[in-house]
Amino acid sequence: MSIKGNENHILVGLGGTGGKVLKAFRKRLFQEYSSDERSKLSIGYVYVDSTREMMQPNDITFRVLGQDASFGESEFVYVRGVELNSVFANPSGFPGLKGFIGDPEVMQKTIGSVETAAGQKRRAGRILFGSSVQNYLSTLRSQYIKAKEISGKNTLNIHIFTGLAGGTGSGSIIDVLAQTRCEYPDAHIVLYAMIPEPTVPMGCDAGRYQANGYAALVELNALMAKKYMPYDVTGKYERVPLENVKAVVDNCILYTNENENGLTIDSHKQLPLVVADFLYNYVFLEQNDNTSDFIRTYSLENIEDWRNEFNERTKEGVVDPVRSKKYSSFGIKRVVIPEEEIIEYFTFSFGRQALLQLRYNNWNDDMGFRDTPANIDFHSFVAEAENLERWRMTDKHLTLDKPILDSDQKKWTSFAEYWGSVIPVWTEEASRQKMPLNELEKFCAEGYEKYFRKVGVKNFFEGKTQARDEHASEICTLIEEYMYDKWSTGDLSLYNLLQLIDRIVDAVDSKRKDFEGRITTYNQQIEELEKAKALNQLDWANKGFIGGLISKNKIIQGHATIMQQLYLKKTELEGMHFAVSMLSVLLNKVNALRGHIERFVYIINEALEDTSKQIGTRCQDKAGISNLKETIIRFYDNQGVQKFTKNIIRDKARQKSIADEFRGEIIKLIGTERSFARANAAISLDGISNLLDTVVRRKVITIHDEVLVENTEKLINRNILEQLNEQYRSDDELKLFAKELIEQSGVFLSLNGTELNRAVKNNPLPQIRHNIDRKIVLINLPKVEGNEQVQRFAGKLKEALMNAVTGGVLVKVDMNGLRKNEMTIVCMDYCFPIRAVKGLDVLKMKYDYLLKDPNEARQNRIILHTEGTGENFPDLYVAKEKMPSEIRKEYTPYLMTAFALGIIKYGDRNDGTGLKAYGTVEVDDFGIEVLKPMADKFTEIPYAATFTEELGKSWEEQLTTALRTDYLHVDKRKELVTRIQHLVKDVILPECGGNTGAESFLFFREAGLKALELVK
Repeated sequence: MSIKGNENHILVGLGGTGGKVLKAFRKRLFQEYSSDERSKLSIGYVYVDSTREMMQPNDITFRVLGQDASFGESEFVYVRGVELNSVFANPSGFPGLKGFIGDPEVMQKTIGSVETAAGQKRRAGRILFGSSVQNYLSTLRSQYIKAKEISGKNTLNIHIFTGLAGGTGSGSIIDVLAQTRCEYPDAHIVLYAMIPEPTVPMGCDAGRYQANGYAALVELNALMAKKYMPYDVTGKYERVPLENVKAVVDNCILYTNENENGLTIDSHKQLPLVVADFLYNYVFLEQNDNTSDFIRTYSLENIEDWRNEFNERTKEGVVDPVRSKKYSSFGIKRVVIPEEEIIEYFTFSFGRQALLQLRYNNWNDDMGFRDTPANIDFHSFVAEAENLERWRMTDKHLTLDKPILDSDQKKWTSFAEYWGSVIPVWTEEASRQKMPLNELEKFCAEGYEKYFRKVGVKNFFEGKTQARDEHASEICTLIEEYMYDKWSTGDLSLYNLLQLIDRIVDAVDSKRKDFEGRITTYNQQIEELEKAKALNQLDWANKGFIGGLISKNKIIQGHATIMQQLYLKKTELEGMHFAVSMLSVLLNKVNALRGHIERFVYIINEALEDTSKQIGTRCQDKAGISNLKETIIRFYDNQGVQKFTKNIIRDKARQKSIADEFRGEIIKLIGTERSFARANAAISLDGISNLLDTVVRRKVITIHDEVLVENTEKLINRNILEQLNEQYRSDDELKLFAKELIEQSGVFLSLNGTELNRAVKNNPLPQIRHNIDRKIVLINLPKVEGNEQVQRFAGKLKEALMNAVTGGVLVKVDMNGLRKNEMTIVCMDYCFPIRAVKGLDVLKMKYDYLLKDPNEARQNRIILHTEGTGENFPDLYVAKEKMPSEIRKEYTPYLMTAFALGIIKYGDRNDGTGLKAYGTVEVDDFGIEVLKPMADKFTEIPYAATFTEELGKSWEEQLTTALRTDYLHVDKRKELVTRIQHLVKDVILPECGGNTGAESFLFFREAGLKALELVK
C-alpha cells in the first residue's frame, strides 16, 4: 500500500490532544509496515508541547511489535524552553510578542503563574509558542525536506491536530495556522480541532476548559473569515500577511467524543485512535473514480460558492464575510477481522506458556504448562557426593584438603599425602641421631611451621583466610553456573532454583555448625595425642642406653605414627577454622545469589501478570458480530480462536518448541556471563515484551498456518467478505445489516437542525445537502480475487449499502481495498457554520459566565483570547432578530430626528383621495417630491409594517451625516431642537387626545427626550 498520489504529508500535533493522535498514527504505521517500508513513506511529524511527558525514553506505551515508535528529538518542539517570566522581563528580546503582550508587567499580573503546561490559559500558550516559533518553523521545514527527498515531489499536505480546551494547543493554534500558511502558501492545510466534551472529564477542568473552547472557535472563525490578522510572532511583519491567500485553512474538521448517534468514547484513549484511523484511511486511499469525490471533499474544494456566510447586518448588496462555512466533521466505521488482536491473543497465550515453563516447568497434558510448581526433593540432591564434588563443597574442599580455586589445582597434595610422605623420611633421618624422638619432633615442627605447602600450616591458612572471599565466590560461582545451565536447558525451573538454593543455604549453614562442633572434638583428640607423645618420650627415656635395638626401633616407629596423626589433626583443625570462616562468607554469598534469582523471578512474575492482563483484554467478545454502534466493529470466530488456543496449549511438542526458542533468545540477551545478576541487568519487562512481539509472534503465525490449512478454518489472513458471506446467507439479512451499518455510521459532531435551516439575511436560503450540511459517504470494500461466490456477495453488499444511504447524500463504493481483513465506511458532514454545532450554547454559557463579573471580565477576556479581548471578532451566532417593541423603543428617537431633518413629512397621499399621511419623501426623475405613506398619524408610524430596523439604521446614519455637515453649527442644531419640541407639542400630544398622562404620549415623550440628546 502506498501514499495517495505519492504526496508529502506532515502531521503537526499540538499539546496532549495532538500528540496522542500523532502517537496513534505512528503506531498504526508500525503495525502495518516494516522498517524498510516506513523509510519509503513521505510522512513527517512535528509534535509541539509545553511538557515532555510523551518524550520519556523507553516509554512502553510506544512499543509496537517489539519496536519503539516514539518521537525523535528532531520531531519535537518544546515550547517550555523559554519561561514566561523571562519573556516578561525582557520583552524587547521577543519583538514578535510585543503586540499582544502590551505592558509586560500588567500582562504578567494578568496571566499569573503557570505551573503545568500552559495552565489552560490560552494567552500563556500563545506566548510560549511565540517565543519558540523559529524552532517550530525550522522543524516543519526539515520534516518537509525529508519527505520531499523520499517522494521527489513538492506537493504538501499539512494535517494539524489540537484540542481547543487547554492552554498549549488552543493557545498556539492561531499562530500555527497563520505561520504555516505564510511559510507554505500553496500547501493543503487541514485542521483537526477537538471541541471540549459536553461532560468534562474528571480532573481536566481548571476553570476555563469549555470557555477556552468557545474563545478558540470565535478566533478560528475570525481567522478563516479573514477578520483576524494576528500579530506576526516572528517579528518579520507587524501582522501576518494573509489578505491575499486563498484560504488560511482549507478545511477545519471539528469533532468531539460523542457522535451524532449518541455513541460516546473515551477522549484520551479511544478518540485519538479514531482520528488517526480516519487520517490513515485518507493518506493511503487509492485514487480512482470512486474515491476522487471524497478526496476533493477532504480539502473542501467543492464548496467554493458557499464557503462563507455574509453579514446579516449590512445593507443589501454589501459583501462582508463574517462566518466561514469551511467546517466539517468525520466519522469512520471499520468492520474488521481483528487480526492484530487475534495474533496478540495467541502471542500472549503461548508466550505465557513459555514464561510458565521458565517459572515452574510443570507440564500437564490437559492444561499445558501449569502455574503451580512440581515438587522435587532437593535435600538428598544437595547431599549427593557428585554435586558436592561439582560445587567443591566436600569437607576436603571446605578445609582446603583439596583446592577450591582453579589457580591452586595441582599445586599441592592433600593433608594425608603430605604428612604421609614426609614423616617416614624424617623418621629414618631421626633414627640415626642420638635423640631420635626429639629430632623427629623437631623435623615435624619445622614442617608444620615452615614447609607445609612451602609456607607452613599457620601461614598457609592465615593467607587463605584472608582470601576466604575469593574461595566463597568460587564455590558460589560454581553453584550459580550449574543452576544457570540447568535453567537455560529447561531442566530446572526458576521455582526449582529457589528450592535448590534454599537447600544449599541449609547445607552451608549445617556444614558451618558441624565444623564448629568438630573443632572441639579435634582439640580433644590433639590433646590426647600430645599425651601419647609425652608417654612415648618417657618410655624412650626409661630404656636408656641398655635398651635393645629392636625395642628402640619400635618406640621410634610408634612415635612416628603419633606425630603423623598429631600433625594431620592439627592441619585438619586449621582447615576447619578456615572452613568455618569461609562458610560464613559463603552463606552471605549464597543468600545474595538467592536474591538475584528472586529478582529474576520477580521480572518473570511481572511478565506473567502482564500477559494475563493482556490476554484478558483481547478476544473476549461473544460469538458473531459486535455492536454496530461502535467505530470498530469486530467480526471473527471467537469460539474458533478459543478452541485453537486451547488445542495448541495442550500440544507439548509445539509448546516446548516455543519455550525453547523463547528461552534461547533470553539467554542471548543475557550473553556469555552465566549469572542471574547479569540476567537481571539484561532482562526487563520491556525486553520480554519485545521477545513476545517478535519471537513468539513469528511462531504463532507459523503454527496457525500449519494447523489451519483450509481457508474456511483460518482465523487470520482472511478476506472479511468471505466471512460476511458465511454470516449473511439471505438477501434480507444482508439488507438489514447494510441498513443498520449505514444508520450507525455517524460523524463525531452533532449539528443543530434549527441553525442549519435558519434563513440569514444577505445569504441564500439554506438548502440542506446543497449549500449547507452536505454529506458524503465512501465505502471501501476489499478486493476479492478468485472466489466467484464471494465476488457475487460483494456486489450484493455494495448494492445494499448504497440503497441504505438516505437521499441527498453522495455515496461512493470502492471495491479495490488492499486491507483484506476489513471494510471501511467513512463519512464527512461539511459546509456549515460553527453556529450549527450542537452544544455550542453550553460552551458560550461557560464563556459568558467568566465575563459576568465586571471586576474580572477584562482579565478573563485577556486570558481566554490570544489577542485583544475578543470583542472585535465576528459573533458566531446570527444577530438576534429584534422584536417590534424593541425596534420601536430603539428607533423612535431617530424617527423624530428624521422628521426634524425633513426626511419624514406630512403630505398628500397622491392617490386621488385627497387624504394626507406621514411618510418618507423621495424625489422622482423630474425632481418632484413624492411621498411614500407610512401612516395616517405620526404616532402610528412605529406600528407600521414599514417601520423596520433597517429603516431605523438608515435614519441613524442620516442623522450622523447631518450633524457632521449641514447641522454642525450650534444654531442649526437649535433648529432641530425646536422642530422636535414642535413635533411633540403640536403633533403627538393632540394625537394622544391632549392627555399628557396617556401611556402613548409618555412613550413618545421619552423618545423625544432621547432625540433631543441626539441632536444637541
